[in-house]
Amino acid sequence: MKPPDFRKTVDLNGRSVTIRTMQPQDRDMEDNFVQSLSQRSRYLRFHSVLTKLTPVMLEKFTNVNYPDEMALIATIDENSVENQIGVARYARSAVVECAEVAIVVADDWQGKGIGTQLLLSLRKTALEAGIKHLKLMVLPENSRMLTLAKKLGFSVQPNHGDFQTIELGKVVDGSKPDEI
Repeated sequence: MKPPDFRKTVDLNGRSVTIRTMQPQDRDMEDNFVQSLSQRSRYLRFHSVLTKLTPVMLEKFTNVNYPDEMALIATIDENSVENQIGVARYARSAVVECAEVAIVVADDWQGKGIGTQLLLSLRKTALEAGIKHLKLMVLPENSRMLTLAKKLGFSVQPNHGDFQTIELGKVVDGSKPDEI
């Protein structure tokens, strides 16, 4: 099913940032975005050494299978060219009301509120898809993501599988739209 056409504009540090649904035509922009990340940022996002997305990954990332998957990108306009500066996505787990979330922000934009805005927006689309529990799998050395997750109310969950990551979870509802 085609994902909803989510779009909002926020002002961050005097810059207009658009958060919108990932589209199939964003393939090249997504590829360029991932390649532009530092090696450390790619490692923290993908939990492995990755220099480039494979064609299969690009296809999957830009052709979202909503409502089981959703992806939102953050973009800015630079000289009339749209440039991606972040992406957040969820993938529904075997538990129907639960989804795993992944997020990455361009190195130059980390710590400026992009991650928070992406997660708040992704939460809204997740709720519309019937998802009530979000979880993150974070490497222990990803202090920025751990801080953001805890700030947004995620708590450490028992991790029964991969002991290389910290699992954080959060029950979400629609009662507080400006919170995760």
